[in-house]
Amino acid sequence: MSRVKTFFVISLAIVISIFTIRAALAQEHSTPFMAAPYDLEAAFVYQGQVISPEDSIELEISLVNRGYKGETFNIEVTNAPSGWTTQIRRFNTILSGIYLVSEETAALTLAATPPDYNGTIPLGNYDFTIKISGLISGKTVECQTTLLVTDSKISREALTLTTSYPEIFGPSDGRFSFSLEIRNNSPEDALVNLTAQAPKDWDASFKPGYEDKQISSIQVPKGQSRTVSLDLTPAFQAEAGSYQVKVKAEQPSGSAETELTVNLTGTYKIRALTTNELLSLTAEVGRPVTVSIFVINDGSANQQKISFLAVKPDNWEVTFSPQTIGDLPPRSNPVEVSMTVTPAPNALVGDYALGLNVQGEKAQSALDFRVTVKASTTMAWLGAALIILAVAALAWTFRRLGRR
Repeated sequence: MSRVKTFFVISLAIVISIFTIRAALAQEHSTPFMAAPYDLEAAFVYQGQVISPEDSIELEISLVNRGYKGETFNIEVTNAPSGWTTQIRRFNTILSGIYLVSEETAALTLAATPPDYNGTIPLGNYDFTIKISGLISGKTVECQTTLLVTDSKISREALTLTTSYPEIFGPSDGRFSFSLEIRNNSPEDALVNLTAQAPKDWDASFKPGYEDKQISSIQVPKGQSRTVSLDLTPAFQAEAGSYQVKVKAEQPSGSAETELTVNLTGTYKIRALTTNELLSLTAEVGRPVTVSIFVINDGSANQQKISFLAVKPDNWEVTFSPQTIGDLPPRSNPVEVSMTVTPAPNALVGDYALGLNVQGEKAQSALDFRVTVKASTTMAWLGAALIILAVAALAWTFRRLGRR
């Protein structure tokens, strides 16, 4: 009885230990999320900017609430050139604080104008600092940036269109997405129209960042940028190769263009079939029978070194003519291959399964045959002759015995 109690106590201790370890691991995994109820990230999007005296000053700020609780953040400009007027804006709203829920991001703008502003900014370097403080947590982040105003003959287009990855590789039946940044350098807000000149029968559509809806234009505030994505779907069975797509962004004060490249590697697909798509044949024991196999390239990429593999019963022989197909272009005529099947000499009469696997470049096709094996004609005639001889012998024997 004492052994039973000891076993029960040990088992209970093991179960409690397992649950304790699992609870500790769960708490450990959840700690990173629970450790910071209040946290924030803030920075000027551009740490240094160069503008001309005729430009307006609007410096972009990114603010993110990294805590798992919502919080109000106070925002103030703590350093600016003497006598300058500064404002913190979100869209057209001037603010000194903002409430953000967990993981919410706010795009803010620091607008600044020099004293006695008459449309031009004095040349020089100007430093700006802002301080962002959590109202509940008291956590503070300071951000700094430097602005250079120069009259250097720097060409600045009213509108720029850029992408980080102008060239993409993928299969012909894939879908391609390019991220495009549109920046409005003009002194006015602008409605930017978007067009894409894609190859024939391709589908092209623009979508705003992080939204699943198609657009043909987007509003871009002055001095700011917006991100859109261009989704491209190649034409059905587009051939492998390099394709160019021209993208154009237009507004009343200017336009911008960029060229994107899609490199299609093609699709790999082959198909094997027989005449009338019949997958049954009849053979005699030990005698060959031939069936025609037609191989078709249904993909858009070239197929090379296509081989054949037969899964056959023991002691059967299967040969192919030709043994391989060296080259099969897409949308070409089917290639005929003769498959010769010879059942084993000792094969029994009946039905057998025979598998055929056509192996191409990154593609394959399979066929399953039913082979009905019958006795050979020679053996049938020999059997008939033996039966006739046996009957004749019996008749002769009865006749002779009947005379006696």
